[in-house]
Amino acid sequence: MSNLSKILDMDLRKALNTKFWLLVVLISHTIVGTLVPLVTTEFDSIEFQAASYGLVISVVLASIYFLTENQTQARLTAMTGGATLLWIVFTLIANPANNFDLSVNFEPPFLYKFSFDVELAPPIILWAMLTLSGIVYWNSDSKNEKAAEIMDVEA
Repeated sequence: MSNLSKILDMDLRKALNTKFWLLVVLISHTIVGTLVPLVTTEFDSIEFQAASYGLVISVVLASIYFLTENQTQARLTAMTGGATLLWIVFTLIANPANNFDLSVNFEPPFLYKFSFDVELAPPIILWAMLTLSGIVYWNSDSKNEKAAEIMDVEA
């Protein structure tokens, strides 16, 4: 079986592994969103302040990755990732420099136009995948406990 067919046959839950997405977002966020701006910007700039706050988010993600597991990890991932994703989207909408535009034609064929700066797509995708991975495994422990209870009842 080729690698492509293995990837295409992969279960969605395996693709949304919480630990994997935590690591991907932690590394990319820390390098691109935090360390690079901290090194390349002036100390008193807004970008430096935002990057230093990003360092706090990196510590939170690392804490979730290293100090939790299973259901707790999934729930903290969903909440932290979802909050950050919403913050990115609200910032995108509120900042006129992002060229956010939403227009609707209320006559048939009801055309919707949605546009924004493409450079914000990677963080939106990464944080959305992180949030989705936490949501998918939200009740991961309770399913294992129910399966164990069923096995005990049958035995």
